[in-house]
Amino acid sequence: MHRFARPGRGAATKSTRESGQALLELALIAPVLILILAGLVQFALIFERQIGIDNAIREAARRGATLDTTDLTTAQANANWTLGQAQTLLGNSQNHETVRDTITVCYFTPPTNQQDPQGHFQVDVRVTDSYRHPLFLPIVDILLDQIDGVQDQSLKATSTTEFHVEQTGSNNIDTGAGARSVEGGAVTMAACT
Repeated sequence: MHRFARPGRGAATKSTRESGQALLELALIAPVLILILAGLVQFALIFERQIGIDNAIREAARRGATLDTTDLTTAQANANWTLGQAQTLLGNSQNHETVRDTITVCYFTPPTNQQDPQGHFQVDVRVTDSYRHPLFLPIVDILLDQIDGVQDQSLKATSTTEFHVEQTGSNNIDTGAGARSVEGGAVTMAACT
């Protein structure tokens, strides 16, 4: 047979059928693969943003732990300052939306292990941020939106860091003082518990 001769009729039909079958399989599988890929992107964005929030909250608490807190008046001033630090650090985080978070800062004497070995009362600082991560993919939204108990097309994740305030002497501020920023920046007093 000549090298440029046309293949038989049966061979062309078989190739066309296989090509059509592969196209049909791709059409059935492609939407599922696209949803899986989009879900991975959604989770990656949530994790990336949450890592930035964790780092900012930890740094704000660390900075707040360097302030002497001798009484309730000082504790309130320190809580307001630390809240400002947390807001600034979170504002520097990539893609952070301040209207989606609630930040709470508390300076308090811990309920257990109140005294160090010398008998001095201790003070702790706790910084907490609850952030509502936006969910942009409808399938992921249906699966994750109910986890936090509120149906608002977002996933709420909370990050808390607590540090011991290193200072000299005995400073008992009991339940302490605090500051809170609620979704949008309004600063109010918060009772520490």
